[in-house]
Amino acid sequence: MEIFHIVIIGIVSCLAMDMWQRLLKLLYDINPSDWGVVGRWFLLVMSRGKIYNPTIDEEDPIKNELIIGWMVHYSVAIIYSVFFFILLEYEICSASLMNGIIFGLISVIVPWFFFMPVLGKGFLGINTPSPLMACSLAVGSHIAIGAPIGGFYQIFGY
Repeated sequence: MEIFHIVIIGIVSCLAMDMWQRLLKLLYDINPSDWGVVGRWFLLVMSRGKIYNPTIDEEDPIKNELIIGWMVHYSVAIIYSVFFFILLEYEICSASLMNGIIFGLISVIVPWFFFMPVLGKGFLGINTPSPLMACSLAVGSHIAIGAPIGGFYQIFGY
């Protein structure tokens, strides 16, 4: 049953992030993450073995990149769920909404220091038109993932 819970919590947390981003679009006209670009990056990593692709936005679209990007997005959320489960198993933290939020805040390291740089946006989004906005959006999105992770593990009794 644990694997089922891990996957479900990952999926639900990812849905929470997606709903958060849609709310930002509705209220403030802030575009959600472009999972097509993530799919294109992933496909280029698989086909060319090239992780760093600073001109990803200039690359021609690749067939099925959007669906691949969504699959990568949900897979990463499930991986976050796995990591939180490991923290619980080793009693590094307990399952709670607050610990989920803290986990989400810590997990923002991934977009700031991996995904943004490999997509040519620089560390902490320094190469974006608004680095503070890029970093802030990542923080909000990762809180939106972390809170349900911690909360649902608590609900499931972990």
